[in-house]
Amino acid sequence: MENAASADRIPLQLIQGCLVASIQVDLTDQVLSRFRGELLERISGTHVHGVVLDVSGVAIMDIADFEMLRTTMTMASVMGATPIIVGLKPGIVSALVDMDVDTRNVRAALNLDDALSLLRHADDHPVTTESEPEQPADERDE
Repeated sequence: MENAASADRIPLQLIQGCLVASIQVDLTDQVLSRFRGELLERISGTHVHGVVLDVSGVAIMDIADFEMLRTTMTMASVMGATPIIVGLKPGIVSALVDMDVDTRNVRAALNLDDALSLLRHADDHPVTTESEPEQPADERDE
């Protein structure tokens, strides 16, 4: 039974200050729940600035699977790591949009290289939030 459990584990690798999860297994509630716990523990222990979820190995994804991944991405964000999902297959994207799945606040890229580039760019150019609009130059404290 231990071999079956380890076969369904999602590996996490540290690359350029980001955790990269390469999901190459069938998504189940148990797999996604275990993954969420392991990911959040690694974020806490390594203080990474980004998380890339590579789902290129996922052939089928339903609404529940996507929602669990989206919630996990939100949790990673609350912990200070910018999450990006990569490798979504065109058929999965089409199905999710056709089913009117909430994709707001989901950052995506085509592949790992693009995601790492986005994360590097985000580190170089922090974004101001809507709740903290940037003041005009003449109103800033000097």
